[in-house]
Amino acid sequence: MLKLQKWDIPKPKEMAPMLIPLLLTFYFIYPQALGFMGSSFILFSGALGITYYAYHRFPFREVISVLLGMAVILLWFYSVDWYNNANDPYTLGFFKSEIAWFFSSYLIILYIFKVHKNPTIETVLKYIVGAVALQCFITFIMYMNESIADFFWGIQFNKEYSEELVAENSWQRLMGYGIGFFGAGANNGVALVIISYLLVSKPIKNEEFITLSVVYVFIFYISLFMARTTVVGAAVGFGLMAFFYFFKGERHNKKQVRRFLLSSLFLMFSGYLFVMLFFEGISNWAFELFINFVERGELRTQSSDGLGEMFQVPETTKVLLFGDGRMVFRGTDVGFSRMLFFVGVVGSVLFYAYPLFLVRMWGTKNKNVKILGYTIAVYCYVLNFKGWFDLNHIFFMIFFFFMFYKYYVYYPKIQGQQATLKNIRNKYVI
Repeated sequence: MLKLQKWDIPKPKEMAPMLIPLLLTFYFIYPQALGFMGSSFILFSGALGITYYAYHRFPFREVISVLLGMAVILLWFYSVDWYNNANDPYTLGFFKSEIAWFFSSYLIILYIFKVHKNPTIETVLKYIVGAVALQCFITFIMYMNESIADFFWGIQFNKEYSEELVAENSWQRLMGYGIGFFGAGANNGVALVIISYLLVSKPIKNEEFITLSVVYVFIFYISLFMARTTVVGAAVGFGLMAFFYFFKGERHNKKQVRRFLLSSLFLMFSGYLFVMLFFEGISNWAFELFINFVERGELRTQSSDGLGEMFQVPETTKVLLFGDGRMVFRGTDVGFSRMLFFVGVVGSVLFYAYPLFLVRMWGTKNKNVKILGYTIAVYCYVLNFKGWFDLNHIFFMIFFFFMFYKYYVYYPKIQGQQATLKNIRNKYVI
C-alpha cells in the first residue's frame, strides 16, 4: 500500500508567520518589484543575509567552495576585461547581484527553518511556487484595477522606466509585476517545472494534487499572457514527467502522471475560458504559437522566427577564445552568442557549468532531487537559445536548505543528539 505524503493544511495562526519567508522569496525572485533606498530589494536582503551569516559564525564550510567557484568565473571575466581594456561595469554589477542572491537565500532558508517544525525540500520548492503564483495573482488584479496597478508600479524599483514599458506594451500583453517580457516567462516557467516534479516524485494526497494542478494552470495562463517563453517551462516540465513515467517506473509515478494528464484537459479548458473572459483582447498574441500550429502545422511565433539568424559566433579566434569583455546588444538575443562575444569559449563554459556544480554541492543522495536540479539546469540552457538568463538564485536556495538540514538535522541525528529544530531556534535568534 502506498504511503501518502502528509499534507496538513496549516491553521490561520500558523499561516501568518509563513508570510515572512513567502514575501522574502517573492522579492528574492522578483527583486525589481520593490525599490529600497534607491536600489532593488535584493541588495538589502543580501546585506542582511550576509550579516546574519557572519553573526552565526560562518557555519557552513561548503559555502567556501560555492564562492570559490563563483570567484573562478569572476577572475576569468575580469581577465577578459583587462585583456581587452573594456572597462565594462556589467561584470561588477552581475557578481554583486549574485552575491546578494546567494546570501538572501541564506536569510530565506533561515526563516523557513524558524517557521516550520520539520521543513523538507518540498517545503522550499512550494515557497518558490507560492511566490510565482503570488506574482501572477498581483499581475492579474493590476490588470483588473487601475488603482491597484498604480500602487504596485509606484513601489517598484526604477518606476519611471516601468511606466514607460507599460505604456508601450500593455495593449498586447500583461505587464508582470516585478518582471516582464522574456524574464517573466523564464522565471515563472521554472515554477511549472517544479510543480511537475512535485506532482510525480512522491505519492501525494488528493487535496494536494488538486491544489498543485490548479496552481499549475493558473501560473501557466497568466504567465503566458506576460511572456510566451512560459511554454518552454511547461514543455520541460512535461519532459520531466515523462522521465518519471518511463524510467522511474514506480506505481505512484505512473498513476499521478496519468491523473495529471487527464485532469489537465479539464483544467486547461477551464483556464482557457477564464483568460478569454478577461483577456480576449490580447489573446491572439498569447496564443500565437497554438494558432499557428492549428492553422499551419508550425510551432512558431513572430518573435521566434529570427532566432536562427540570431545565433552568431565570433569571426576571429581572439574574440572566440577571449571575448571582447563587453556585454552589449549586438543584434542577437541568444544567450550563448552573447556570452561568446562577452567572455569567449572558456568564460561561457565556466558560466554554464556553474549550475551543474551547484547541484553537486547540494550534497544530497536523493536521486529525485538531483534529477530536478539537472532538469532546471537543462531548462536554463534551453532558455539561452532565446535569451540570456540564469537560475542560480533557485540553486542557491536549495543549496542552503541542504546545508541547514545537514548541519542541524542530519549531523545531530547521527551523533545521537536530539534531532529537533529547537536547537536552531534557540541558537539562532532572529
